[in-house]
Amino acid sequence: MASFSRGLPAQWHFFTLRQTQLSSCKCTPPPLQTRFFTTSLRLLKKAPKPKVPTPPAPRPSLLVKPTQSVPKPSISPLLASTRAPASSYANIIAQKPRTLLYESPSHLWFRTGCFASGMFCISYSVYHYWTIQLHPPEGLAWWIPHAYGVICLAMAAMATYFIMGTGRIIKTITAVSSSSSSLVKAAAKPSGQGPLYIEVTTQRMFPFLKPKKKLYMPHEIELPFRMSSMFEYNKRIGVAVEEPLSVAEQVRRQRAAIEAAKKEREYTMNHLLTAPFRDAKKAFKGVWPGIVRSFSREGFTKIVVGGVTYKLDTTGGWALDDGRAMDRLLPIRPNSVNP
Repeated sequence: MASFSRGLPAQWHFFTLRQTQLSSCKCTPPPLQTRFFTTSLRLLKKAPKPKVPTPPAPRPSLLVKPTQSVPKPSISPLLASTRAPASSYANIIAQKPRTLLYESPSHLWFRTGCFASGMFCISYSVYHYWTIQLHPPEGLAWWIPHAYGVICLAMAAMATYFIMGTGRIIKTITAVSSSSSSLVKAAAKPSGQGPLYIEVTTQRMFPFLKPKKKLYMPHEIELPFRMSSMFEYNKRIGVAVEEPLSVAEQVRRQRAAIEAAKKEREYTMNHLLTAPFRDAKKAFKGVWPGIVRSFSREGFTKIVVGGVTYKLDTTGGWALDDGRAMDRLLPIRPNSVNP
């Protein structure tokens, strides 16, 4: 009410003057208002991330090359060095033109026993067929010729069994180098390439015929088992198997053989009357074992050569490195031959 007493025109003049002063001067806002807005903006603003100093680029000379991981061998180095693959062993054998791998023992009495038994069975069948079947005697019962007919057939079958047993017996197995000049003279050269071929010499069925020779690839000859195990078994049971000897042992054996021959000759000259019997004993020493083998076929192992079954004598003879050479050169398939 005091303002009304002073007059309104004076108050209006003061109000307008105050407004012009405020608009002309640039002053800061009140501290309360400024503090309110600045704190809210600081809270909304994200804190800056600290700058991580980047390391300097490495020089080319200091770069580390990545190492390649070397796979671990499945076999120890000692075993790997002692086991030579078949290909490397074949290359070693191929350095010589011909290498004998196997040589069979003598089959003289075995073949003699087979042919003697076979000829006996054949002669028995022919004789009884002629005397009983074709020309039966008078008064013979009707059933006897029929019974003898069955017997003659059985004897003929036995003769076939004995005579066929002398065929397909392996005499020698030889490794022949592919660069050998003997391949040029060979009648049939197997198809394929390799460091060596295998020459198999087989005895023919009938005597006085030349042995048959043929070349094969090593994979065409299949062994039913390891030959080394058979030769080791023969040594344990006492079968005579020739062993590889050193030079010194060979010289000692030759000297011992010469001395034994001298002593034997002295004994023979002092006992001339009994000399023929001693010589006959030596000659017929293998008669009985040969006849027994003609019936039982004991000591023969069946192997597959070029798809055909042959017989290999494992009771004696000679094999390179006690049969280990054949084990390393030829594949071993136990189920390749049917019993």
